[in-house]
Amino acid sequence: MFKYIWQRIAFAILALFIISILCFTLVAAFAPNPVMNLAREQAQKPHNTKPFELIVQELEVKNGMRFGTVEKPGAAIPILLRYFRYIGNILAKGDFGFLTDNRNNPNQHEYTTMSKLFFIPLKYSVLISFPAFVLSALIGVTFGVIAGYKHGKWQDSTINVFVLIFIALPSFIIAPIAITIAFKLGISPNVPKFNDPAKTAYDFFIGYLPPIIVITLGSLAVYTTYARNQVITVLTSNYVLIAKTKGLSQKQIFFKYVLRNISIPLIAIILPSFVFLLSGSIIIERYWNVPGTSQTIAYAFPNGELYVVMFSTLFFSFLSLSVEIVVDILYAILDPRITYGMKSKKNYVLLLKTYLIRKKLIKDLLEKEANESMISTSSKSEVK
Repeated sequence: MFKYIWQRIAFAILALFIISILCFTLVAAFAPNPVMNLAREQAQKPHNTKPFELIVQELEVKNGMRFGTVEKPGAAIPILLRYFRYIGNILAKGDFGFLTDNRNNPNQHEYTTMSKLFFIPLKYSVLISFPAFVLSALIGVTFGVIAGYKHGKWQDSTINVFVLIFIALPSFIIAPIAITIAFKLGISPNVPKFNDPAKTAYDFFIGYLPPIIVITLGSLAVYTTYARNQVITVLTSNYVLIAKTKGLSQKQIFFKYVLRNISIPLIAIILPSFVFLLSGSIIIERYWNVPGTSQTIAYAFPNGELYVVMFSTLFFSFLSLSVEIVVDILYAILDPRITYGMKSKKNYVLLLKTYLIRKKLIKDLLEKEANESMISTSSKSEVK
C-alpha cells in the first residue's frame, strides 16, 4: 500500500512537471506580451527620447525575458531556460513571480504579492463552490438512490425529467433567470464583500444563496444519473438476490450491500468534482460580480500574465492530483479486496548482472576467435 502511494506521488510529480512545462511554453510562446503595453505607455510620454524597440528590450531585461543589463540589453532568453529559472526561483526562494503589468491587478492596494493575488479571491470562490458541492452531492446521490429503487415507476420518471431539464439548461441561461427572480425578491445581483461592515450574517447568507443554488442545480444532475445507474446495477446483482432469499430487510440490504458498493465508484467522481467546481465557476462569478479566483485568472490569460497563469495552473493541478491519490487510498479502505503494488517476482539486479556477464563473455569469445584467426593466417604465410 505504502509502496503504491509513493509510486503515485512520484507519477504525480512527473505529471505536474509535464503540465507546468507545457503551460509555460505555450503561454510564453503564443500569449500577448504584457511588456508591449508598458512600452507603448512609456513611448507616449512627452519627455521620452528612446526608440520603442529599445524601451521593449529594457523592460524585457527587467522582467527576466532578455540577457544583459538595462544599459546594454542582450539576446532574448530561450523559453525553456526561462522555465527552469522560474522553477529554480520557486524551489530556492519560494518566489512564484508577480504581475508584469500592474494594471492587470484587480485590486492594486490589496493584492501586492502572488499569494494575496490568488488566495484572497479564492475565499469567495470557496464560499460559493463548497456549499454548492455539498448540496449537489447530497441531493444528487439521494435522488439517484430513490430513482434506482423506484426504477420504472413515477418517482424515477419525475427525477429523470428534473435531471434532463438542468442538463439541457446551461448555467449561463439559469443564472439570468435566478438573478431576475432574486431581484424581484429584493436580493441584490452583487454579492456582499467580506470587508463591508454594513452587512450582517443574514445579508451574506441571502446574497450568496442565488449563485450557490445555480451551481447546485447545474452539477447535481451528474451525481443523480450516476448514483441511479449504480443502484440499479447493484440491486440486480446476484449477491443482492441471494440476500433477499435469506430474508434480509431492505434496510439491511441497503447499508450492507447497496451503499457500500455504490460509494466506491461515486467517490471517483464526487471528490474531483469539487476541484472542477472551484476552478470552473467563472460564469457564475461574472454574473454576480464575485471577486473570486476566476476573475483573477480571466484577467491573466488574455493579457499574457505568465506567472499568474502558472501559479493557478500549478495550484489546481496539484489539487487535482492530490485528490486522485486520496481517492485511490479511499478505494482500499472501502473495499479491502483491492490490493496495490504487488511485488514483481523478477530480480532486476540479478538480470542486470547476468546481462553484463553475458556481454563480457561474448566480447572475450570474439577477441579469442580474432586472435586465433590472426595466428592461423600468420602461420600459413610463414609456411609459404
